Amino acid sequence: MEEQTSLQIQPIIENPLFDPTFLNMDYVFFKITRGIEPVYAFITNPNLWSTIGIISMILSLILLAIIIFSLVRMREIQIADKEEIEHEIHLAMARKKEIEKNQNPRWHYILTLIESPNESDWRVAIIEADSFLEEILQERGLTGATLSELLESAKDSGYRYIQDAWDAHLVRNQIAHEGSNFYISQIEGRKIVKKYQNFLEDLGVIA
Repeated sequence: MEEQTSLQIQPIIENPLFDPTFLNMDYVFFKITRGIEPVYAFITNPNLWSTIGIISMILSLILLAIIIFSLVRMREIQIADKEEIEHEIHLAMARKKEIEKNQNPRWHYILTLIESPNESDWRVAIIEADSFLEEILQERGLTGATLSELLESAKDSGYRYIQDAWDAHLVRNQIAHEGSNFYISQIEGRKIVKKYQNFLEDLGVIA
């Protein structure tokens, strides 16, 4: 009975599932080396690096050309913008000189008075504008000893802003009668001067 049991156990010990004596490490390293060789050959291939160098050089030249073109273009735009700005400034200065050239010195003085910070100058501006208009109408050959009579003579001449002149003249009369007691704000003074301006432009005296 004991002999049969030992005979049954013996085959199990002599046939293990894994025997490390059959693992060939040289073969394993050989396989790994064979797998790495193509990759190594590809990386160390002189033609590959030569091709990469050529491609890199071409790309570098293209990028350099783009950078140079961009810098040149930016410079051209800056020059064009500068020339355009200078041209606009020149035109503005020319227009300003033309306006100053065509502007009546007497009227320019009146505008200076109405923009003064002094309240008394605003009243003087209205009086001066009224006197200026009276002189212009007299020069045009209209009859009348006062501005009221001159405006009455001009009422049928077809001027669009003659009523503005009448309204402004009434304010002038108040200033003349009341003097410094007549208060007028700068905003109101500008409105009155603008009424004179409308009629003077209607007459073609100022532009």
